Amino acid sequence: METGEPSTGELSTDELSTDEALLAAVRDEVLAYGVRRATATSIAQRAGVSRVTVYRRGGGIKQLLLDALVDEFRNAVEEVTALVLAEQSPRDGRAAVTALAVAMVRKLSEAPLVAALLKHDPEMLLPYLVDRHGRSQQLMIEAMTGAIAAGMADGSIRDGDPALLSVVLLHALTPFVIGLGVVTAKHDRTEVLTEVRQLVDAYLAPEATS
Repeated sequence: METGEPSTGELSTDELSTDEALLAAVRDEVLAYGVRRATATSIAQRAGVSRVTVYRRGGGIKQLLLDALVDEFRNAVEEVTALVLAEQSPRDGRAAVTALAVAMVRKLSEAPLVAALLKHDPEMLLPYLVDRHGRSQQLMIEAMTGAIAAGMADGSIRDGDPALLSVVLLHALTPFVIGLGVVTAKHDRTEVLTEVRQLVDAYLAPEATS
C-alpha cells in the first residue's frame, strides 16, 4: 500500500523520540478530524515540535499517516502472533495458521486508525486492495509464511510455496479487515469470524486421498 520507503539509516535517540511523537500526533489528529482536516501546524503542536520539523521528517502528512498505519499494524501483528504462538494447547500447523489469521482479522479490524480512515477518508485504504504490497501487508505475509511452512512440515497443510499461500491469504483476508463492519451489520461478529476460520482452514487443508 505505502508508496514511501522506510529510512535505511539508524535514528539517534532524539530523532527516534521526535519520530515517535510525530507518529502519535498524526494518529491523534486523524482519529479526531480525518486526513483532510489535518494540518502540519496542528500536528506540530500536538507533537511539541516546529512545523519545519514536520516537513523535514519527509513525505508530508500523507507519509506520516502511512508510517503511523504501519506502526499500528506492526504492533497488532506482533501482539497476535505472540499470543497465538504462545498458546500451549496441542495442535498442528494448520490450526495455528488458522488461529493466527482469524486473530489478525479480529485485531486489525478493530484498529483505531483503520476505523478512523474508514469513517473520514476510506479512499486512503483503497491501495490495500489495488496497489502493490506495502510495509503493512508485508508484516502480515511474513507472520503467516513461517507458520505455513511449519504446517507443511508436519503434514497438516498442503504442499506449495509458503510465501505464495501467505499472499493469497492476505488478499482473501484484507476485505474482512477493511470491511468487517459491512458484514457484521447483518450477521453476528462471532459467526462471521467462524466462517473466516473455515475459509482459511479449507484453503490450507491437504487434498483428500481416495
